[in-house]
Amino acid sequence: MAINEITNEEIKKLETEMDGWVMTKILEERARTVGDKTFINIRNKKLFTYKEVNERSNQVAHYLQKLGIVKGDRIAILLSNCEEYVFILLGLHKIGAVQVPVNTAYKMDFLQYAIDFSESRLLITSNEYLERIVPIEDSLPQLEQIALVGENQDNPGIKKIPLIDFSEAWEHSRENPGIEVTFADPERIMFTSGTTGRSKGVFRAHAAAYWSARNYVKVVGVTSDDVIFTSLPLFHANAQALSLFPALLAGATIAIYERFSATQLWDWCRECGATVFNILGAMSYFLYNQPVKPNDGDNPVRMIMAAPSPRDIYHEFENRFKVKFTEGYGLTETGMATYMPPEAPKIGSIGKGAPGYVVKVVDDKDRELPPNTPGEIVIRNQLPWLMVTEYYKMPEKTASDFRNLWFHTGDGGRMDEDGYIYFLDRIKDYIRRRAENVSSFEVEKIINAHPLVEESAAVGVPAGEGAVAEEEIKICVVLKEGSQLDALDLIKWAEDRMPYFMIPRFIEFYKSLPKTPTERVQKHILKSNGVTEDTWDLVASSYKVKR
Repeated sequence: MAINEITNEEIKKLETEMDGWVMTKILEERARTVGDKTFINIRNKKLFTYKEVNERSNQVAHYLQKLGIVKGDRIAILLSNCEEYVFILLGLHKIGAVQVPVNTAYKMDFLQYAIDFSESRLLITSNEYLERIVPIEDSLPQLEQIALVGENQDNPGIKKIPLIDFSEAWEHSRENPGIEVTFADPERIMFTSGTTGRSKGVFRAHAAAYWSARNYVKVVGVTSDDVIFTSLPLFHANAQALSLFPALLAGATIAIYERFSATQLWDWCRECGATVFNILGAMSYFLYNQPVKPNDGDNPVRMIMAAPSPRDIYHEFENRFKVKFTEGYGLTETGMATYMPPEAPKIGSIGKGAPGYVVKVVDDKDRELPPNTPGEIVIRNQLPWLMVTEYYKMPEKTASDFRNLWFHTGDGGRMDEDGYIYFLDRIKDYIRRRAENVSSFEVEKIINAHPLVEESAAVGVPAGEGAVAEEEIKICVVLKEGSQLDALDLIKWAEDRMPYFMIPRFIEFYKSLPKTPTERVQKHILKSNGVTEDTWDLVASSYKVKR
């Protein structure tokens, strides 16, 4: 059966299995059956078996209970990738407390908002980030304690909130705390890395974490012999739901490194024996653009899950590194809602609806569109608790995004006659120019194909006084190291490759683009920059674009 098909009979059977859809129940079983097998590999320096991880998470659970944490309490985690992060995460699962993973790039207002808006009673962090609490301490009235992980626990100036030593957790019982946690209980509040406005707190249940892992295991074909590698941050859904939890579900091993490095990734995979890893955004291009080495294909990796895959170098990448791609599409709210059927891939698409999801493309009145007609991608779950249950404390936004009982992604796409979906753009990222809706994704795709361009981002800037809902296109360009490129030469190169109305009026060269830690370009920053002294203007150049 193709990966995207799920029958009514299967749905009924799955609903009877849902009581077991809690990851720590599976951890308990793994500890009993394959307890001596390595579950966690930290930078190929520290190894922890299933039994050890289970016992450590139990100790964390008892420690949290001693601190007064009970089922349903929110706990903020502000840590880099480390073994403690895994123990804390699973320890929270053991007692039904809710994780609030905090982006390690957050500071000041962003950090205050994540901790206070989530009503977190406890923050678990390290000295690396503790000084960020000092200027916002008075704005965290609901935060009762801060537990510090690691050594060198100096106080940089915290005056009111008690600091405690997380290492006290290892003095507690290794036995299960005995709290009943169900698949419908809340598992996380994870803040979206949106490019505009306040981040939304995505409330999801334990069933959602389980189902994301289950689908990943099925599509990628993960077995107990695999080693899933991740250098993505554990505060991100990808590292948890598409790396840690699939490894646990399959009885495999997960190798966790601190951060992505295009120069070191393949060596890391060799040293830890990685067979599977995930990439986001431009990471595949960063890897491909490294100098060719004789041993590029000499690595243990068999499969890369990409979001998205590098369409223009798809086969070249696979042949060079001797790997295979699969692909999917999802959001923090939904999990991976589409996957590419491995037996019938269509390069350029994001696959078909994943098991447990129905995916459609609709018009602005939520009517399903005919094949190959652009519209908005909407999603509905076939089983309960698989997607966001609410935006925390945002009932109006929850109702708006779930209007007509479909989750509205805000992403533009089309679906072909065979049910394959093609991502077009964030709908709000469409640039309205001269009566045309221009896809920033398409502009970037073409500009990025220039041999001297490393990456780019297209944004709309005001077309001038009196313009109503009209914008000019500005392309923000990062050149490959050591390269030089004249703006007009880039225009001349592009005009043969795109319609005249897509040609950017403005070009500005950047050393790097502003990004979130998950490599998403922060377009709101580029957009707010507008036209600067360093921006080249096609109109001012007097060059006439060919039509």
